[in-house]
Amino acid sequence: MRAWVLCLFLFLLPSFILSQNEKNIKGESYFYKGNLAYQQGKFQEAEELYRKGLLLPSDHKYQANFNLANALFKQKKYDLAIKEYQNTLNYVDDGNLIAKSKIYYNIGNVFLEQKQYDKAIEQYIKALKLNPIDSDAIYNLNYAWKMMQQQNQDNQRKDNGKNEDNDNDKNNDKQDQSNNQDQQQDQQQDQQQDQQQDQQSQRSMNKDEIDQLLKAMQQKELETQKQLRETLNKKSKIVIEKDW
Repeated sequence: MRAWVLCLFLFLLPSFILSQNEKNIKGESYFYKGNLAYQQGKFQEAEELYRKGLLLPSDHKYQANFNLANALFKQKKYDLAIKEYQNTLNYVDDGNLIAKSKIYYNIGNVFLEQKQYDKAIEQYIKALKLNPIDSDAIYNLNYAWKMMQQQNQDNQRKDNGKNEDNDNDKNNDKQDQSNNQDQQQDQQQDQQQDQQQDQQSQRSMNKDEIDQLLKAMQQKELETQKQLRETLNKKSKIVIEKDW
């Protein structure tokens, strides 16, 4: 069972929109057909239709490019999917923070699918800075962070195991090589300690950033709830005054 949330946003184009702009109708029709193919699980066909539509005039370049990236993701063409998600940013208005957040969220999912947890975390943080109340991004961020810690621990155990094997092999060598080997082991241990310290400092930095971000999101959510209550209270007062 998948332990993280895979939620790819798919932009749909109602058929009635196709008749609103005759100039763009052909490009829009490819977009519409691409969505139909996508919903039927025909992701390669959807990819081809989206690409054809993007070559023609259209009012929905952002949506088509976004869905193209989704179709590539579904085909496990991860590098191409990331490229198209990033390309989609060119079609997004600077003020459309939610749209940008969705793009970064999906890029995070691509990295998470490939177990590149550090890169996934980076993308989820970008998404949450734009939309702090995205529950899916919050969940996946926490999951990616835990998996990265586990991955680091596993790698460290593997490294320690290799070092132990090397030590056992070296103990069987001639005595006149022991001193040199001891020196090499000391150097390796020093290097490993330095690397572990660097990794630990990096993990601490990432953890601090994540903790700060989560606290900021919680504060933002509290402020949003407070504003909502105040708005509802004002509306209630207005209704009462009208009744009187």
